[in-house]
Formats: sequence, structure tokens, C-alpha cells
Amino acid sequence: MSVRNKGRCLAAPYAIYSTAMTSKRPIRSIFYTALLCVLGLGVLWAGVAAHAQDGATPTPDPDAIVARAREIDLSAYPVVPQPTARTYEIFQQGQALGRAPNVLSKVGDCNSVAWIFLYPFGEDQYDLGDYAELQETVDFFRNSFTQRSHAANNGLNVYAVLDPLWADAAACESGETPLACEYRLRNPSVAVIMFGTNDMLVLTPPQFDAGLRRVVEETAQAGVIPVLSTFPRNLSYPERSVLFNQIVVRVALDEDVPLINLWLALEPLPAHGVDEDGFHLNGPLTRAGDFASADNLRTGHPLRNLVTLQTLDVLRREVLQAPARP
Repeated sequence: MSVRNKGRCLAAPYAIYSTAMTSKRPIRSIFYTALLCVLGLGVLWAGVAAHAQDGATPTPDPDAIVARAREIDLSAYPVVPQPTARTYEIFQQGQALGRAPNVLSKVGDCNSVAWIFLYPFGEDQYDLGDYAELQETVDFFRNSFTQRSHAANNGLNVYAVLDPLWADAAACESGETPLACEYRLRNPSVAVIMFGTNDMLVLTPPQFDAGLRRVVEETAQAGVIPVLSTFPRNLSYPERSVLFNQIVVRVALDEDVPLINLWLALEPLPAHGVDEDGFHLNGPLTRAGDFASADNLRTGHPLRNLVTLQTLDVLRREVLQAPARP
């Protein structure tokens, strides 16, 4: 039986930012109408513009951004990455700041929220099957897997995670963004970052490019290794899915950070590992942490868990627990 969160991904942040980004989308909710009246549509748009253009002088040419992204062949990049040169630099910076090597943060939208993503490995609800070599990595990060992330939520996109409006007031400091709050409270060395599912519906490609770069830069500046991930295709908008995934790859290359090519791993699966709603990951058939079942690994959530653990395993062995580089 497939586990679904249909409709949950498109929650409040999605609605607000979709209104700010696409004037053709009507405001149907009285709540959102009142909120926008209080905040002011101009304030929301100004925040987006500030994020998108901060540090960019001159303003990048939107056509050039799209053209550079379209040069990317998504099938040319491995599913599981190797550490980049910048990976080691960021880790050393994080160590100087006191980052915990064995702490992981999840950053993203609905596909990174549910108990399905990595959670089973913190609850001993898993079977590594033929991938027993991952046990040491499971043990290394175990205490991170079940932690609720303040930077992963239903409806988040790259701008919402950078906006204090969407921070948890009960846990975050005044004026603190969800991303900064998560890194302060968890003190991670690594962040697995996957956006695109919501972004492709409400942002232009240049807006997504600028916002994702901002997320990566703020993560790196905090001494946290950003591990970007391509995202599952939207079955209703396959061409746009490809373009936004090309942007993810382009950002990873330009920023010299590791990239999990989840898109490539999912493409051969039935329905590309996507649920009946057309955009959420599907599965599991048994458990999200069950790698012993070949059929289970042909569904979206279990396969994402596998390739993420494989990536974390590489980082643990070659960076986090490796001898210091001269």
C-alpha cells in the first residue's frame, strides 16, 4: 500500500508565495486575503526580490540563466556524489565553529518532512539487506534521523525557508529564518537540501536559481556542508521538471558542492517513483527502511533513503571521519 501525503505539500507557504509570484493565481482564502492585507503584497515581493538579487551585481540575465541550465545533461551526473574540493573547506570551517560531525539536518518541503525520510534508521525500523556496509553510517548519524527539522515543512520553497515569517516562533529567535534556526538548534555539519517540487509551480526559473544559490551560500557560510539533491519529476509538467532539475545541477556545479542525482535514480522506476498525485514520492511497499526487498526499492521513498545513506556514507568516510587534509 502506498503512503501518500496528497495535498499536504501545498500548504501555507506555497499559497502565500504562489500569490506573490503569479498574479494570475486568485486568492481564494479569506485567511490568506487578510494576511496579505496585513503584510502587504509589496512586502512579500520585496523580500523575494531582495533574496534573489542579494550579492548579484550586475543582475544576472534571466535568459542566460535558463540557457546555462539547459546545457546540463541530467543523465551525465552520478546518483551518489564524491566530495568536492569545497566540501573539505566547508567542513574545516564548520569544525572551527564547533559543528558536530555526526549531526545532519534535513532542508526541504513535504518530501523531506514525513516519518518516511531517514526516520526509520533512528528507530531501528530498517533492514539494510545487501547494503550492510551502511550500518556504520546509520550508527554515526542515528541521533539525527528522528529529529524534527525546522527547515523542512509542507509547502516550503527556497524563499520561504529564508523568510522569518515561516520560522517556528516557539523555537526560533525573533527575526530568525527557518534555515538559520535549524542550524543554530541542531549544530549540524551536513544538510541534505531538496527543493523544486513546490518551486517549479510558483517561481520562474531565474527566481528558483537565485533562491537556491542563497540557500547553498547561507548553509556554506554557516560551516554546514550543503548536499543538494535533484527532485522527482512532476508527472503533469515533465519538461518544467527537467528544467528545474537542471538548475539544481547547475547550482551544485557552480557552488562546488555535492549533488545527489535523485532524478536519475528515480527515472527507471515505475511511474518514476512518483505517487498517483503526480508529484509526491511513492512507496513504501513494506517499510521505508527496508532495503532487503527488491520490489520495495523500486518505489520512491525507500530508494531516496538508500541513495541518501550512500551519500552520507561517502561523506563520513572521506570527510567527516577522515584524517585531516594537509
